[in-house]
Amino acid sequence: MEKKKVRRVEKKEDRRVTMTRRMLKDALMEMLREMDIYHVSIRELCQRADVNRTTFYKYYGSQFDLLGDMEKDFLDFLSKAIREYAANPVMIIETVCEYLEEHLEFGRLIINNNVDPLFPQKLFSLAAVREAALEKYAGQQDEAVLEYLFNYLAYGAYRVICIWLNKENREPPELISKHLIRFIQME
Repeated sequence: MEKKKVRRVEKKEDRRVTMTRRMLKDALMEMLREMDIYHVSIRELCQRADVNRTTFYKYYGSQFDLLGDMEKDFLDFLSKAIREYAANPVMIIETVCEYLEEHLEFGRLIINNNVDPLFPQKLFSLAAVREAALEKYAGQQDEAVLEYLFNYLAYGAYRVICIWLNKENREPPELISKHLIRFIQME
């Protein structure tokens, strides 16, 4: 009987933690519409999220840590999509574009380098991204050529997604994904 009670309490706490983190992330997004991250105060962030500052510091050390957690959510999603659809590059890109479409405000902030100019480096340092981009060329080129090729493919696709995200009348994720694959496969 005691074990069931402990499990219920843990699940309830997990939901509270998830909800608190979600409220903090939403409040940060709201604030980033109005100001850059360097002007975000923890006091105001906590007020907007309706969270105690002590609770904030239980999970994060600063607004940059909170942003890092938001970026990590996206990078984890991307890594999972790459693993799940490893044999289907169109599905990888389509899934990522759908995610960005659903999280448009965050996507725009992070992709446009408005918040973290180092985000592209974090993204392109993921081994899964590099492997997915160069899978077709493995063993065909020397390392220097592969490095140029990876940067060409990765930063080119990144820029196309940036332009796409900033359009008011965006093509659906399925279409931009097909365009990107076509561009990447051009030789």
